[in-house]
Amino acid sequence: MSIISRRFAGVGALAAILLCPANAIAQPQSTLLPPQCAGKTGAQLDQCVRDLTAPTEIEHFEFIQPKTDPRAILNCSMLNHADQGFCIARNEIIIECRKPAKYADFDGCVSRLITRPQLPRVVDCSRADSSQRKACALRNKYMTECLQDPWLYFICLGEKMYPK
Repeated sequence: MSIISRRFAGVGALAAILLCPANAIAQPQSTLLPPQCAGKTGAQLDQCVRDLTAPTEIEHFEFIQPKTDPRAILNCSMLNHADQGFCIARNEIIIECRKPAKYADFDGCVSRLITRPQLPRVVDCSRADSSQRKACALRNKYMTECLQDPWLYFICLGEKMYPK
């Protein structure tokens, strides 16, 4: 080691000692620590704190149902045949409005374009399969109410037809 490199090493060590205060080396334990656990570290401290912490009781759980995202693309083949055309148009609008370079405001774009496609109409449920007649009648019943906001039509229809 050369004389210069030894001097820089010595200066570096001296700077580390001077810049590092003594209280940072030997810090006292946190005042948030329970007095019964003073002086304990590691696994002993962990066990001490766990023993002192009483489990909390929850009297009633309420599950929160996640809200359906109106911006999500729908699988139109799973819907009533009468709604499939509107569903496809809605998906195309979502894809179009997701272009940030063309439309800065997604909600504004959607609210402007959603009124253009032909809205769903009441269907004759007597032609429906016997297993689908009840669902068809419910769809017709709630359709007008749900079309008050065409953007949320499918969410509204799902909530009305299949309440949780």
